Amino acid sequence: MDEDILISLPQITTFRVLEYDNRYATTEHVPASHELLYVLDGKITLHLKEQLIFYAVPGDFLIVEAGTPHRDEFALLKGLRIMLLQFKWKNRDFFKTVNNLSLSGLSYDVRNEARRRLDFLRSNWEDSPEGLEHAAVQLHGILHLFYFDLQKKQSVRERSSFVPLREAVQRAKHFIDQNYAEPLSLKQIAGYVGISPAYLSRMFHHEYGVSFSAYLTARRLEISRELLLTTHLQVAEIAVRCGFSSSSYFIKVFSEHFHTTPGNYAGRTSAPG
Repeated sequence: MDEDILISLPQITTFRVLEYDNRYATTEHVPASHELLYVLDGKITLHLKEQLIFYAVPGDFLIVEAGTPHRDEFALLKGLRIMLLQFKWKNRDFFKTVNNLSLSGLSYDVRNEARRRLDFLRSNWEDSPEGLEHAAVQLHGILHLFYFDLQKKQSVRERSSFVPLREAVQRAKHFIDQNYAEPLSLKQIAGYVGISPAYLSRMFHHEYGVSFSAYLTARRLEISRELLLTTHLQVAEIAVRCGFSSSSYFIKVFSEHFHTTPGNYAGRTSAPG
């Protein structure tokens, strides 16, 4: 493995919360630095070279290597809000393991920990030499989390003889990520990917470490949390946008998970940018 991944710190060139300008949706651009994107609000379709297309919703990560032509497509009327980290980093192997195809398979624990570290960066950002060095350490930790989690999954897949089934489970996860606001069921998604509900349930838990229903609820909570932090939407509207059957049920589930109500959570937390 490339020792640079273990030792050298990335050099952060940009860190900000960004409301995307419409030109990014229509014009191809080439970044001078690597880009790590964390979606806060809106949906993005990332168009890369060789007709590669990747989708992301609130709570998702995307990554673009320096010098890669790409276009960030999103609904112009709805807009797009992301957390953007641009950085320089000498490495040879990192992007072979961590790319937009593999990032969709991040484990739930790693995704949550990376999000927690980004929140820490956001609330403690300081544009000074000491602040940039501290931020570089935090980013390095996030990149480590991604690399080792995805490298482990890659090794398991290479040894597995059930690749088509794993692909079906990944399709199921992608379907949840894109349709979390709808009233989804295990039976519905199992039919969509073409395997039985019972088998999908077992395989989903094996692949991601949580049950189908737990992942769906966690995904909805993750997105609701971002909306509370980054928008002025009412709790009832956030409940609808995130697929909860009622605002009272949303408040109950949110309170059980985060140990505070949505209103209190939004009121006591702020985001820079």
